[in-house]
Amino acid sequence: NSPKLRSEANAEKLAAYALEKAAQLSRKYGEEALIVYDFAGFKLENVDLGFTKLIVTTLQELYPLTFTATLLFVNSWLFSGFWRAIRGWLDPAIAQRTVVVKDVQTLENFVDRSQIPVEMGGQNKYEYSYVYPTKEGNAKMFDTEGRQAAEAEFAAAVSAFVEQTKSWIDGSGPATHDAKLRSQAAAAFDTASANLDPFIRAQFYDERV
Repeated sequence: NSPKLRSEANAEKLAAYALEKAAQLSRKYGEEALIVYDFAGFKLENVDLGFTKLIVTTLQELYPLTFTATLLFVNSWLFSGFWRAIRGWLDPAIAQRTVVVKDVQTLENFVDRSQIPVEMGGQNKYEYSYVYPTKEGNAKMFDTEGRQAAEAEFAAAVSAFVEQTKSWIDGSGPATHDAKLRSQAAAAFDTASANLDPFIRAQFYDERV
């Protein structure tokens, strides 16, 4: 990251995309996600407190329970001063799950070496190659009838979840019964969200490869 090479707006979009995509995968597979930031070669020109504070605030306010840990892969002595500055911004629970990692041996405690990139000392030789989106891959975005049906399903799921949540809060029925109905409504909401998703956005990169 170098604040001189990109705009603040683009940095915010990248952060939103990366975190939401990780959260989406976490929800899809029912597992907590792990974030690894590569600070190898960290220099003064890479210091960007504004962008860092944005990431920290977003994690704490929008994804407090999504990520099981945040790993900071560091091989620069300059980072220690930067870390002292940002650590004070972290919620204690988030800080406890944030680990500074200085070598691949420590990183292996969290990530299998086969999944760690070669440049970080691992065995994964993956090389990024951009795959362009296609109209065929995003065919549902052009299906007006299908989108309207998915939107109606989503609207009904939202309404049902709101009503079941109100009932659960009011305690107007048996607590166990209300909690079960709310869980069912939440599951229906998740399903409706997933069904609507391909009608309103293009595929992410990882869905195209």
